[in-house]
Amino acid sequence: MRLEEQEHWNEMCKGNADAFEKLYSYFARDLFRYGYRISTDHALVQDSVQDLFLHLWNKRHDLEQVISPRFYLYRSLRNKLIRSSETNRFVLSDDGDLSDQWFPSEKDIETSWISDESNRIQLAMLHDALQKLPVRQQEAIQLRYYHDFSAEEIGRIMNINQQSVRNLQNRAMQQLRSELPFFPVSLLSAMFYFSA
Repeated sequence: MRLEEQEHWNEMCKGNADAFEKLYSYFARDLFRYGYRISTDHALVQDSVQDLFLHLWNKRHDLEQVISPRFYLYRSLRNKLIRSSETNRFVLSDDGDLSDQWFPSEKDIETSWISDESNRIQLAMLHDALQKLPVRQQEAIQLRYYHDFSAEEIGRIMNINQQSVRNLQNRAMQQLRSELPFFPVSLLSAMFYFSA
C-alpha cells in the first residue's frame, strides 16, 4: 500500500477529493488507535485526527514534498496531541494499562487460529505481560509490530534518537522474555490483531 499511499497523497495535493477520501479511510482507524495510546482523552484524540485531516486538505498544495505520508500523519498527530497538553486538555496514560483501543478489532488473521485454546492462553499471557511495560516501551513496541515503522521512523515520531528506540524495544523484549521465556516474536504481531 505504500506506493498507493504516495500516489493518493500526490493526487490529494493536486486537489483530488477521491484520493483524499482514500487516504482518510486507509489511515484514520489506525491513527485513532495510536492517539488513544498517547492520550486518555478520547474526545481530544477524535478531534485531533479530524483536525489533522482538515489541515491536510486545507494545506494540500504545500504538502507535495512529503516523502512518507504515513510518517507525516503519525508524527503530526503526536505533535498535535502533545501541543494540546499545554492547554491542560491532554492526559498521558501513565498507568501502563493497555486500553481496548490499543488492539484493532479486525480479525485479519485466520479466526480459527485464535479459537485454539492454547493460542488464546498465550495471547492472554502476552497481553498481561505487555500491560506491565512502561508506556514508552508499549508505544515503541506498538509502532514496530503493529504499524511496522523502522527504528529511524519511530525515533522521529517519538522525538528520540534511534539508539533510544532500540533501548526501549530491547528493554521491552527483555521484560517480555523474562515473563514469557519461550514466546515467539511473531506472537506480538498477532497480539495487535486480537483483543485478549
